[in-house]
Amino acid sequence: MTRLRLCLTTALRYAVLEQVRNRLALALAVFFVPVWVGLAYTAMPTAPVRFFLRAADQDVTVAGNVLTQLSGAVHALALIVGFMMFLAARRSAAFDHRLVTAGYPRACLVLAKYLALLLACLLVAGYATAWICVFWRPEQPALLAAALGAGALTYGGAGIMLAALLRSELAGMFLVIMASFVDVSLQNPIANAGADSPVLRWLPTYGAMQSAVVAADTPHLPWTHLGLALLWALTTAAVGTAAFTRHTRSRLGAPRRTWRPPPPRHRAYRQAGVDDPELRAGYETCRRLVRRSGQTDYAVTLLVPAPLRPLLWAMYGHGRVLDDLSDSGHADAAERIDAWVRAMEEDLARGTSTDPVRRALTHAVTTWDLPTEQLPASFATYRRDAAERPAFASWEQWHAYWHALSFPVGVNRLATLLGEATGTRLGPRDAEALRLWTDAFNLVDALRDLRQDAHLGRVAIPLPVLAAHGVHPDDLREGRRTPQLGALVRELAVTAHGWLDTAAGLADRHPALAASWRTLIRLQRLQLRALERGRPLSGGRRGPGSLRRALVLHTGRLRAALYWRRFGPALTPPQGAPVPAPPPTATPAVPRPRSAEPPLPPRPHAGGARPPAGLGDRVPRHVAIIMDGNGRWAAERGLPRPRGHRAGQAALRDVVYGALELGIPHLTLYGLSTENWKRPAAEVEEILRLLGEGADADREEVFARDVRLWWSGLPEGLPAGLLDALERTARRTSHRRGLTLTLCVNYGGRAELTAAARELARDVAGGGLHPAAVTAPLFARYLHQPALPDVDLLIRTGGDHRLSNFLPWQAAYAELVFLDTLWPDLDRTGLWRAVETYARRERRFGGLGEAAAQGRIEST
Repeated sequence: MTRLRLCLTTALRYAVLEQVRNRLALALAVFFVPVWVGLAYTAMPTAPVRFFLRAADQDVTVAGNVLTQLSGAVHALALIVGFMMFLAARRSAAFDHRLVTAGYPRACLVLAKYLALLLACLLVAGYATAWICVFWRPEQPALLAAALGAGALTYGGAGIMLAALLRSELAGMFLVIMASFVDVSLQNPIANAGADSPVLRWLPTYGAMQSAVVAADTPHLPWTHLGLALLWALTTAAVGTAAFTRHTRSRLGAPRRTWRPPPPRHRAYRQAGVDDPELRAGYETCRRLVRRSGQTDYAVTLLVPAPLRPLLWAMYGHGRVLDDLSDSGHADAAERIDAWVRAMEEDLARGTSTDPVRRALTHAVTTWDLPTEQLPASFATYRRDAAERPAFASWEQWHAYWHALSFPVGVNRLATLLGEATGTRLGPRDAEALRLWTDAFNLVDALRDLRQDAHLGRVAIPLPVLAAHGVHPDDLREGRRTPQLGALVRELAVTAHGWLDTAAGLADRHPALAASWRTLIRLQRLQLRALERGRPLSGGRRGPGSLRRALVLHTGRLRAALYWRRFGPALTPPQGAPVPAPPPTATPAVPRPRSAEPPLPPRPHAGGARPPAGLGDRVPRHVAIIMDGNGRWAAERGLPRPRGHRAGQAALRDVVYGALELGIPHLTLYGLSTENWKRPAAEVEEILRLLGEGADADREEVFARDVRLWWSGLPEGLPAGLLDALERTARRTSHRRGLTLTLCVNYGGRAELTAAARELARDVAGGGLHPAAVTAPLFARYLHQPALPDVDLLIRTGGDHRLSNFLPWQAAYAELVFLDTLWPDLDRTGLWRAVETYARRERRFGGLGEAAAQGRIEST
């Protein structure tokens, strides 16, 4: 008995201390209660209200301000005590579990919590009654205090119950607020003409409210209704005790998890068809990255239909990783980004990844058919960020920078998906609204992170704008809030408000889209107003008043969810069985250990030529060459045609060295087409022999450099020695990363597409794949070499202007350069000139292009 008394005393002391530490609840009790009851009494009209009071079994007449004051007092105490107990029980849950696991009596912990609850109810009920007595004298003050305390006890027990069932403090507070609001407001005759309805007797504070009104103006003792209030208090206490007991039940080993409703994101995964645990873990990693980025960033993903949320998490999480690498400040940040990009390209080709973020993005690209043609533009922007901090000389440069990061993949495709979700077609006006909202989003982000960016040596605001206001980057770095900086922030906030005003035009397309869109704009405006009021530019990720932001967000989410459910149509991604593994390629997937000898540098040019400088990120990622003109070169010199092919081998070697010197990642050469078998047998045999020699790492000198060999084509009909040389060299060079040299041998573009379609049709017919799941990225996995990226520059020598069935899938958006030079006469300088021609061109991928986009910006 002594031990239990000691345990109870200790637990009670700590339970009371936990309540005392809750400064918010104390402030609400001390200041909010008198303000609430005082305003209710003085601001409400004193007109008498006549209604039937069931607790007194008679009609009564009570002044309107008195009735509102009593209702407000019951509501205030229910709110304060309910939230006090929820917060205290929630924060001590882990410690309580450890105490019970260590053998501490659970009964002492439960009794201490309810004794602390009883003490809190007595204090706040007496305090509220005292303030009511300041304004008028109740007929039965003690009964009034008992009624107020009973209502507070009911919601205090509910708070303990919710603490064992909910993970989020915000969710607990929201439930307490909404439940008490509905509960008390329905019983006020001023707000509800049917306040005497028999249905209301089942509400938690019914007995407390009836007893409080009786105590105000009648001499009756409402034992039944006071007992009903105490019964509700005991019921919530019992349920809370059961929940607490279950939460702390396990004494040995790992604690048992109490049942909780699955988080809403699980529904999003289920509706998006993400059932694989490892894949869900990848999306969860991306979701946490988004949530870490900022409250408004995360809110964007919560306002779209549930099946689209994993898509946004994957896109944003991938961008967050690259942004963190770019802003890391490491000397090798650019190299780390390059390594990540190479791994991403290989993962996209394979269709999966060992990295959780890349695994999620790869799945999103396949499932939602995301366009990847413009990803290199985004990657190049991140590389530039890592190498040199951007400085914007004009708003045009600012817009171009952010559009390169936001629009190539995510925003454009999201507009299409939202159109599908709403059953409407989003036109140019809607795309412009989406662009303007993105501009406002990025401007708010730049203003919020001014100081942090300045410490990293970058300024995300156009320099002329800073200069016009007399703001120096040193002011930002040191965090000085000068009048000039305040004027700058206010002017840019006006600019962002203007963009948001124009962007609001998207809201009239569809009720569900309108609700989501308006909520996003309200959230942006909250951040802008906080900046205008002078919130410190600390670089933090916290947004404006969390309660106000939460109310805007959750109200918008509720309204949007109702509209999505009502107006639909429902949006679901392609469903079906798991995507099968791609057909096996000739190149093994598992690389061999690295060679102990480092690769040699490329041989210098015979004439001392050096690669052109200043190309930067305009160097193509993938160059493909149709090596034409060998036979004509030999005929012009009176030589047999096979001699031309031997001369072409020397040209091939020099071009490979030129690609290495220029830093081209991929070079693909058309060695032998499926149509070349129609040539004379002697010529075909010479081509096959030369290809065998060139693919042999022991005989060909280029493989002593940083060159990795891939090959693409049909193995049928090729000599066994050539196949062995190709596969052996591919294995030996698989660890190289300087240049990937792909030889197309027995290759035909139509044959490749036909073989891919045949394998894909076989998987669909076998039931392993649903037809709706077939997308462009999925189809690409069935090609000869799935990891081969899209061609940026395709060169043909020999003067002919045709593609000759070469890489029709990969070269869909390639820039074409036709040279009159015969292949044996070409060297690396010819390759460099073709690359310079490519660098001067503007690639639009079906869009407007940078120049046209800038012209549109200036016109707006």
